[in-house]
Amino acid sequence: MMGLGLLLSLGCGGEGAPPDAAVADAAVDAEVPDAGDAHMGLRLPACVEDDPMPTDAVPSTLVRTLVPAARVAMPGPRNPALEAGEAMYRSMGLHRVSAGPGEAHVRRTELGAESASTDRRSLAWFAHLSDFQLVDDESPTRLARFDSPGTAGALRAQEAYLPRAVSAMSRTLARIERPERPYDFGVVTGDCADSGQENELQWVISLMNGEPALETDSGDDDDPIPGDDNDPKDPFDPTAFPAPWLYVPGNHDVEVVGINAPTDALRMQALGGQPTGGTRDYRRWYGAVTMSPVPVDPGRALVDRDAIVATVRAATSAGDQGPVGHGYPASGPVDTRLGANWAHDAVPGLLRVLAIDSSDRSGGSLGMITREMVDGWLIPELDRAVADGVLVMLASHHATLSMDRRNGEAGPSENPDALSPEEIEALVASRPEVIAWLVGHTHDNRIRPVPGPDAEHPGYWEIMTSAVADYPSQARLIELVDNGDGTMSIFATLVDHDADDCFERRFRALATMEWASGWFDPVSFRRDDHNVELLRAVPSHAVDGVAARRMTAPSRLESLTTLAGM
Repeated sequence: MMGLGLLLSLGCGGEGAPPDAAVADAAVDAEVPDAGDAHMGLRLPACVEDDPMPTDAVPSTLVRTLVPAARVAMPGPRNPALEAGEAMYRSMGLHRVSAGPGEAHVRRTELGAESASTDRRSLAWFAHLSDFQLVDDESPTRLARFDSPGTAGALRAQEAYLPRAVSAMSRTLARIERPERPYDFGVVTGDCADSGQENELQWVISLMNGEPALETDSGDDDDPIPGDDNDPKDPFDPTAFPAPWLYVPGNHDVEVVGINAPTDALRMQALGGQPTGGTRDYRRWYGAVTMSPVPVDPGRALVDRDAIVATVRAATSAGDQGPVGHGYPASGPVDTRLGANWAHDAVPGLLRVLAIDSSDRSGGSLGMITREMVDGWLIPELDRAVADGVLVMLASHHATLSMDRRNGEAGPSENPDALSPEEIEALVASRPEVIAWLVGHTHDNRIRPVPGPDAEHPGYWEIMTSAVADYPSQARLIELVDNGDGTMSIFATLVDHDADDCFERRFRALATMEWASGWFDPVSFRRDDHNVELLRAVPSHAVDGVAARRMTAPSRLESLTTLAGM
């Protein structure tokens, strides 16, 4: 995220440095004795089974919300990712989650469409997730010692439990799904991995495909709590994602810690054992942060865009969960010179998803879109969609407000070929075939209308879904509905993952605590950003395709029935 990048660009002192309390609390190496013997051989605290939180399954936040403890006015003095911090914030009750009332859909009409129709049909039904940040938390490229409230994400209290949370979300979505109305697809808008490593990418694929005996461990074969299936480093059987899933790369998928473009020096560091920025050591109590040498692992090799595309495509070559290529074409070359972009008919004859690789090739956490990519790929793909009579949803990791023209992270120069956020929005809003743009990156929920120039070009809805990795750790279920009167509705409904076991409850408690303690960024509690119905006119080129789909589309709207517990 942005704060961590600024810290690196400014160095370890000055405005970007972590506060003294954070550095002192990071407690590395000799300052933290190996207390394993004092804990009867344990290297992690055992899961707390009585974490106070609702455990009953509900279909969505239409029925029940999860209410965290009140967020402190100023960030707490101790890092919640370390033992002293967790103890302090638990004593304050900042890990607590209680049940709250559901939130109804808010109807939004800023793009000019209105409808009173009762003759509606459900055209498409899918899931949107983002930002797993699945991290090799023992990698020597990490910057754990710099974690502070101003550099969120360098170290997470809940990071070891992230694979369990992703699996829990897949299980929750599978439980919600009715057999007679399966999801058409799911899309993950980037930062699936945390630091562009081969092992992290493989873990993401294994998680989504539900491969048994998944072990998200590196270096030594750690067993912080002796025995099977009792600590986050033990192998477990994840729940497969319940639909064909589409992969969109983000800055953490292609850059080291999401900031630095890979270099030969960084490739050597990843494959070495010297964590100059601090990493976890699960050979020591509480996975202490260390700057001492750690075991090397060839699985930490850094991947470039070509390797990512090849790996994701190969994940379906042996009959794994589809679609084949996970967005990328099933066969033939993929030219990544303009980005690891793809076009996929998510609902043939109706809806095409165009994935934009928005990460800056020069590095940095912010995104970048170049004129070369727009002219050489995006506009031709949009023209093809119009000719084919299909609707378009864009998908990228970055929202336009998280893009810039600057090379690298706060670099001194600009890329003359890069478009400004205003130019990107004006271009896309002038294309009536684009009805929505799915994004992540900011780890928040946000709905934003981007109006077009006139009624024939009404603009699009930007739909941002929060990170699974951080509070509130939600997904969205999205339903495209034809209202039968020349308008369409996009229902977007937030879903909390169930917490069926101690690992999942501990993840939720720690993620909540990190947010409530002020050590992670604020999030939106605006109802307009949560459960929504977004209206828009059906573009003229797609009228026939919508009408054809309508003939066989169900009249039951999942967003108003299944997700409402009906």
